[in-house]
Amino acid sequence: MIEAESIKPEKALLISPNLGHPLFLDIDSKFKQKEFEVNLLFVSNIKDTDNFERFIKHALNFIPILEYKWKLKTYFEKEKEDRLERKKKRSIWDKIKSIFSRKKKKKEEELPPVLELTDSTGKKFDIVQAEKIETLRPRAFRGDLIKATLLKVEPVKTCEIDNIKYDSYYSPRNYLTKYNIYSGLNEFYKATIHFRLSKEVLEFLESYNFVMFDLWQEMPNKEIRVSYHSIVVSKNKWSDFKFFHATDLHLAERNDRIYEIVKKWNVLVRKSDLGELLAKGAKAVSFFQRLLIKKPKDKIPSKSIEPLRKRFVNPNNNFRKFIKLVNKKVNKNDLDFVVLTGDLIDFAVLSKIPTEKRKKLNFNYKDSNWRIFKEILLNFPQEKRRGMVSGEEILCPIFTIPGNHDYRPFHYDLRWGNLYRKIGLLQNEVIALNEELMANPISSITKSFSALKAYLIEINSSLDYDIKFGNNNFIFLNTGSDSFKKLMDFLSGHPSVTGITEKHIKYLENIINCRLEPENNTFLMLHGPPINPKKKISALKRYAMSKPTKELITKIDEFKESLIQKSGKKLSLARIDNKFDVQYGAISTNWEKLLKFCLDFCVLTLSGHTHELKEFRLSDPQDLKTKIVDTHTSPFSLKKLENPAMIYYDIYSEQYDNPEDIENHAPFVVQTPALGLGSYKNPKSESAFREIVIKKGRLASFKVKYLKRQF
Repeated sequence: MIEAESIKPEKALLISPNLGHPLFLDIDSKFKQKEFEVNLLFVSNIKDTDNFERFIKHALNFIPILEYKWKLKTYFEKEKEDRLERKKKRSIWDKIKSIFSRKKKKKEEELPPVLELTDSTGKKFDIVQAEKIETLRPRAFRGDLIKATLLKVEPVKTCEIDNIKYDSYYSPRNYLTKYNIYSGLNEFYKATIHFRLSKEVLEFLESYNFVMFDLWQEMPNKEIRVSYHSIVVSKNKWSDFKFFHATDLHLAERNDRIYEIVKKWNVLVRKSDLGELLAKGAKAVSFFQRLLIKKPKDKIPSKSIEPLRKRFVNPNNNFRKFIKLVNKKVNKNDLDFVVLTGDLIDFAVLSKIPTEKRKKLNFNYKDSNWRIFKEILLNFPQEKRRGMVSGEEILCPIFTIPGNHDYRPFHYDLRWGNLYRKIGLLQNEVIALNEELMANPISSITKSFSALKAYLIEINSSLDYDIKFGNNNFIFLNTGSDSFKKLMDFLSGHPSVTGITEKHIKYLENIINCRLEPENNTFLMLHGPPINPKKKISALKRYAMSKPTKELITKIDEFKESLIQKSGKKLSLARIDNKFDVQYGAISTNWEKLLKFCLDFCVLTLSGHTHELKEFRLSDPQDLKTKIVDTHTSPFSLKKLENPAMIYYDIYSEQYDNPEDIENHAPFVVQTPALGLGSYKNPKSESAFREIVIKKGRLASFKVKYLKRQF
């Protein structure tokens, strides 16, 4: 007989679509289609299809995400209509019942007004005066529950991206079972469900371009599991739209603690002997750690030091401010989605977790910075600390991919490589972080796929995927963890990434042969950049050029295409691929094949990783681009070429701001500066993002913006 406690309870978790990879459904502007069928991917420990169907049959509900200000306006409009209706009805009997109604009328007037609205989740919202509505900040208001109907269920096998049958939403990858991501759940099912838009949602769509839905799954024990922002119903026909690209957020719980720690330390310094504190801090640093700590080149006079509140950079605050800007744009119907390309967090496990406890954590969501990422996105309650700005729930769909930092399990010491300068701290102030945030020099440079566990469960189970909006293809590729193939790149603070595998290349070939069409715009999203030149030409190449020193230009900024043209020199002199190491801290594998794909099929490739603004233009060495693929003859194959493309450098997004110029000079491969942290060269370059505009089906702009110039 089997003991009761040894029987595992039945479980089923919805894993796709999700917060970081939502499913878009199109609706016409006249709302002729009000009913939809949607496929959902589940993971479970239920082995029988019929039992699984019974388990989820009545468990699924859609919760529309509306906007509080819109809800208030509709509330006041309804109140006004109701008052007019009541007045109209009373006027018929006014003369007859005037004597008897006085008392009743007085009582009605004495009734207290409604002071708050409550949404479907029980969250309460204050009612303000109608004239003050526009001053309110955007807030998510959950609308009335929409019940889903289960139509059918079928089992699904794992499928890799190099398989022609791979589906971005409904094909679970092998890594989900290989790394036991769902703790023993390894049976996958695709469930087809039906739902109908409510009157409330249709009214919301009269004013807004899209509406997002949470998917609520009720468990047998009445526990609710929510897949936030996972379904989007959009009116957009994808000929004219806009999206933001942000990268390198570097979110971490410790970011919100640093300001408070340093502020307290500064007070302590004013009351104590500074020399004694500095000596104490120096003793706490190991010999190995001292090797990684760079000495600043020059000392800043104390009189020129700005107050901490002005110079401290908190990546978490940058993301909170970014969300506020996003919400303003959404409320004006001026933004359709956001793309976040990696280094979403700084490291996985919370830095405040003791070393011994870390070994037993199993990368749980609760003890990870993935929780911080999700809490900021959804504006869940967080412990309030000094220096933290207020947040908002993002009201826009997001698409995510991981970066190399997302594979790093543990925190690193901010003194290494003068990293503290990126967040605006002084050398003596960073000592304040020793006791609470000191890092192990070995574990802090390790990498582990397990660091992604909470991301795969709570944010996005797909590391690689593609979506199509009208004639626009968006391809998201995971460029992997830190690569140690180029050790000097890593030690210099510019690590390359493991890059694109052969499976990725096959995936791209399948997309080319089955889904790309000549009139399509294709956007490639990566974390690691395909192109990243060193700032100067190497000594070996300078010697090979055999030119007089005075005539030789060696810095990358001197090779800007616009400067070469102004000087009257030949355009060929502006090429950088034959002069610079263009793979410095970039993708380390299948570089030639990826660049060939960017050249022949992409209008714009977006990446991050370097925290710098760099933009490149590609041109075919033989001027023979493979723009049209005839799949009826033979399938196209990406081949390794010794010289896949001529590469030019400039800030093209500032030069070309109309579809004609962009089309004539495309394709472009660009790096967007970091949203969270600045670069070594320019620490104040943080809080950046890129705004991409498509007009009449053509790329019209891809300029970089900065939060500090928006608020």
